[in-house]
Amino acid sequence: MDYPLYRNHDHYQQLLQLKADNDLKPVEKIIMVCTQRSFENSKDKITKWIQVHEMQMAMEFHYLEDMVDINSESDARAMRNLIYNLVYLTRLNDLKGDLYLCLSGGRKTMSSDIQQAANIFGCKAMLHVLAEGIVNFELESEPGKIPKETINRITPVVYQTKLNASYLSELIRISTPLFTLQPGTNSEISHPKTETGFLELVERLQEQQDNLAINYYHQLRFSEASTNFQALHLLKPEAVAMLKHGQICEADLGWIYSLPKTDLHCHLGGIADCTGLVKLAQANRRYYENQKSSSGEEKLVGGYLERNDINALRKIANGLLGLDRSLRWVKVSNFLSAFEGREPLLEELVYGDYQSKQAFCAIGLENYEKLGDFQGSTLLQSEEALRTAAKLLKTDAERNNLIYKELRCSPGNYTERLTSREVIEILWDEFKNHSCIFKLILIGSRHRSLKALRDHVKLCKELKSKGGKLGEFICGFDLAGSEGMVEPQELRSEILPLLEACIRITIHAGETTQVEDIWKAIYHLNADRIGHGLSLVENYVLLQKLKDQRTAIELCPSSNFQISGFRDYQDSGTLDLKQYPLKQYLKEGIKACICTDDPGISLTDISQEYLQASRLSDGGISKWELLILLRNSYVSAFLPLPEKQNLIRMAESQILESVQTLCK
Repeated sequence: MDYPLYRNHDHYQQLLQLKADNDLKPVEKIIMVCTQRSFENSKDKITKWIQVHEMQMAMEFHYLEDMVDINSESDARAMRNLIYNLVYLTRLNDLKGDLYLCLSGGRKTMSSDIQQAANIFGCKAMLHVLAEGIVNFELESEPGKIPKETINRITPVVYQTKLNASYLSELIRISTPLFTLQPGTNSEISHPKTETGFLELVERLQEQQDNLAINYYHQLRFSEASTNFQALHLLKPEAVAMLKHGQICEADLGWIYSLPKTDLHCHLGGIADCTGLVKLAQANRRYYENQKSSSGEEKLVGGYLERNDINALRKIANGLLGLDRSLRWVKVSNFLSAFEGREPLLEELVYGDYQSKQAFCAIGLENYEKLGDFQGSTLLQSEEALRTAAKLLKTDAERNNLIYKELRCSPGNYTERLTSREVIEILWDEFKNHSCIFKLILIGSRHRSLKALRDHVKLCKELKSKGGKLGEFICGFDLAGSEGMVEPQELRSEILPLLEACIRITIHAGETTQVEDIWKAIYHLNADRIGHGLSLVENYVLLQKLKDQRTAIELCPSSNFQISGFRDYQDSGTLDLKQYPLKQYLKEGIKACICTDDPGISLTDISQEYLQASRLSDGGISKWELLILLRNSYVSAFLPLPEKQNLIRMAESQILESVQTLCK
């Protein structure tokens, strides 16, 4: 029943109407929050008041232990923490939505805290009691016997009604473990006066909401063409400004290595540096020993190695590389195994004049591919070598914090001892439980026989249609090889089975040829992504087409520089070369991604590629732009949407934490 205090009030009828208008219901439970001293002074009085008047409602006391009064900022924060937590949890469990908050009593800071809690977590009504001076009467007195002049000096008011919970309340619920309150005895619950964890969470989320509003406003105002990770807009505006200011440099490399990254364009046949080549060769040697095969190439080259006779070694190498593949992989493996401990000499043998960065620029695709003669099909002909290659990739992924990688492979090139399907199964088996998600893109080559292309198309469609572990492992198909060898429209009929099966396609186009080849890849071959796409800047209308379609461009800064030649703004000797298109792609909102291509040949890794991209860009690229490029890679991955979204959320969380640490 209602406590009939106001029946003798001059404005009793108006108070009844106020109650009806606001649909105020009888109170079933009172939750009192206070200091320990207030609890001790008032508990018995309030309990007796309820008993004497036979009011059917429960009473619950929450107090801060050992707190006499709110005398300091830390006291005030502890009380605010308790009030916020109580209102949040009560509101969360208030199924009928009849939560009333009373602003009267306690310190002014407490009234302010309750009002703030109402605005954050919502309530049915905020109530207050106005009084003329100090009003005293015995709580145990019958309300009808309290003097009318005393009652008239007290006026209840409905301060505000129907406050909905803010979005902040939902953020707390979905993004953090539920804050709970320890149960007490006899509805008396004490709380440590040092606890402020819930308040800190609320303050952090409030700050993020404010930052989001400001940063989103700036994004709209300045019309940024490229989208970044949404979580970054929760940062303070000055942190966002810091990310956008200045270009990345060598000093940032450690931070870049720590970021969660992807690599969407990497050829299995070009992953090994000279140390890796020796490891692959030795893996093949273990295969020979298992097969009881003999070898003798080490003795043949031993004397030349001792004398560092690079010319004699090069002559032997050229002879071995000219052998038929069935012999070449054995002979070359024996030859390379002899370089264990002499990898710098092997690097001199492989790269020659290109050991200089200045010389390793604009050498053309043919010369670049020759640097990979010891790679790919020359070595990857045994299960041991394939597993060793996979281990090299896993080590690289761990060093670079790669969490997703699409590896390109022509399994038909590695079939001296294996079938194409066995090649794929070995790679799947090596990658299946790694922290980095590895996917496989099968390659069809334009410059090889149509039969080889058809075989890879058939294999890709067959495995994808069957599903299972290999079907999930394969994520797309790549048309690679020298552009211009065969017109794209002539190849459409060959890859049509893949298009009919809705298998994602990436096409090497515009790397060393004109923009027309990109147009053909889009319109004749329905490319989902374009490998390199360097000449896209030559056709602005086509560029806008790719932007509208969100067709990604897979840029590989090191190999692009080494093959085609671009201006390096930190190397005065390259200033007469053409500009790298990355900056324009970012400006126009093209989904440009940074990839490695052939990291072993280019002597790079995915983290170094971002630094190289900055060197090739006028004014460099900022940390903000680097993160845009990272996001472009995630959204352009050949993954089903739910998997892609999960990957982005995982990366976004790591990136936000990394950036917050960086901005401290």
